[in-house]
Amino acid sequence: MTALSRRSALALGAAALTAPGLAKAASAQTFLAYEARLRGQLADRRGDFDADFERDLLDQGDAFREARGLSPLRFDPGLALAARAHAADIARSRIYDHMTREGFGPAARVGLLARDLVGAPAENIAMRRNAAGVVRPDQIMGQWKTSPGHRANLLAPGFTHAAYAALREGPQVIAVGVYAEVSARLAAPAPLRAQSVEAIAAALSRASPRIDQFSLSEPGGDVLTQTYVERPQPVSIPPGAWQLRPHLSSGTHKYQVAWGPVFVLG
Repeated sequence: MTALSRRSALALGAAALTAPGLAKAASAQTFLAYEARLRGQLADRRGDFDADFERDLLDQGDAFREARGLSPLRFDPGLALAARAHAADIARSRIYDHMTREGFGPAARVGLLARDLVGAPAENIAMRRNAAGVVRPDQIMGQWKTSPGHRANLLAPGFTHAAYAALREGPQVIAVGVYAEVSARLAAPAPLRAQSVEAIAAALSRASPRIDQFSLSEPGGDVLTQTYVERPQPVSIPPGAWQLRPHLSSGTHKYQVAWGPVFVLG
């Protein structure tokens, strides 16, 4: 189980917001290669995912929440891509972890694959093989319910959306749940490549609810660049991989900093 902390997810402290110019770009080629790998594995393993199992996990997770007075979570296709991609990556690498060998975590996957989403992601993973009989969705959900960290993600009151992956490999199932507190949506999926900060601002310009300011950070990082208004003046930002960090303009988390898509600049 992993979830971004409240500080890093939606409420960066004043020190980060008042320290412009300290953020650093990540390697563009490393992120481009990871994105290509994820999308390639989604295509290669399409027939190995069990859609009925995935729907059952979503339904059972919602029933668990509703029994405790919490709202159900809406399915999100971008989160589904992130969940399936990581399940396929675990099957490929045999590294059963939230972090890949290169150091990519849930924020990177959601930022690369959920291209219209502004919010804070979290992730559950499970792997199961029964001594007899096929693995069932209630067994995976039961593992998560009895694990404190996984249970916290299932019952997080602020989460609004979720999606699940269930990858079958013979008698074994690799399951991934991805959750998010979605604060805003872009009008269209953001392009992965951008030539300038102005192009990133254009992708954000018709977000709903409206977002007027943003920063950039290293993907998954807390240290921000300077704050940009909706139509920034031309600025010099080093090329590389950056994560959009919108400053929320309305709603419950007004004036806080969320997570958005990853861009490769330059």
